[in-house]
Amino acid sequence: MTQAIQNSLNLDIRPEASLDDFRSESFRPILDAIDKLVHGSLRELFLVGALGFGKTHLANAIYDHFTSMTGKSAISLNLSELIEEDPHATALVGLEMFDLIIVDDLQLVRLSYEWQEGLFHLINRIREHQKQILYFADDTARELQIGLLDLHTRLSLAPMLTLPDHDDVEDRRILLDTILKKKNWKLPAEIFDYLLHEGPRNAGDINTVLDQIRPLLTRLSRVQIPKKTITEAKNLILHQTFLLEIGESDLMPSVAAELRH
Repeated sequence: MTQAIQNSLNLDIRPEASLDDFRSESFRPILDAIDKLVHGSLRELFLVGALGFGKTHLANAIYDHFTSMTGKSAISLNLSELIEEDPHATALVGLEMFDLIIVDDLQLVRLSYEWQEGLFHLINRIREHQKQILYFADDTARELQIGLLDLHTRLSLAPMLTLPDHDDVEDRRILLDTILKKKNWKLPAEIFDYLLHEGPRNAGDINTVLDQIRPLLTRLSRVQIPKKTITEAKNLILHQTFLLEIGESDLMPSVAAELRH
């Protein structure tokens, strides 16, 4: 197995993540389902979320929470890297030895019939050994356009939940607070409120906007913020948010995903 494949399996190296990062009320159904995974009363779970809405971050948080709470083993598969590096799906062999298998970017399995077959057989082995599996995808199982009908059927049987879209302002406030805390940043109140109400709705795009306004903020005095700087920051937020929105609407979802990986 190559080093690239080993890295894609995410055995040890993952960005710091916690379920506390998903503490908004809209995440309650998902957190309840994760609790059932931890206690073993839920064997399979299918989570759906658009690009940039935190699927991989949530996958990392679930990995850490599951292993720390249960003392059991888990493995996280990043299909965006694995399928290209391992066209014959050899990485799936023997994974039923783990108690929980997390499959991220599941939608990409439609690109490879060998991976569809490999995943189908892995699911059968997981059920035989009474292990657990968690899927993350950008669409429901019904809409994934998977050619192997047996796999389509297996995936359709898993309980499904959808990640919040952060349309609720309090959801976005918690998300923005979490992102800033991880960056160890504190935005001026007026810029924070403007980003909250006029900025993007997902973590990926929020980070992009923050990178754009960062040069302005690093020059700020802690005592007084010039009105000109606040206006420039607001204009950047509005402009960058607009570019992100039209970029996503103009590109096919699969193309946009490739560009933003």
